[in-house]
Amino acid sequence: MRRTHIGRKAAAERAAVIRKQNVKRHERAATQTKLREEIQRHTANRNRQMELDRLFAASLRHSGLDGPGLARLNQLQAMGK
Repeated sequence: MRRTHIGRKAAAERAAVIRKQNVKRHERAATQTKLREEIQRHTANRNRQMELDRLFAASLRHSGLDGPGLARLNQLQAMGK
């Protein structure tokens, strides 16, 4: 197989295309990572709020919360602030 010589102009154009593709790929990866983190944060907040509501409802039923339940209620309320 014979190699062909690539001129400076063609090499520069090729390098520019590669850089442009790299930038595009990195931007897409950053966008996906940001979306994934937003979904995880939203899910964590929703789960925290559901647990907090459940513990608060248990405290209103006068069945009383045990020590760990009350500690968790206080911990969740502190996380929300």
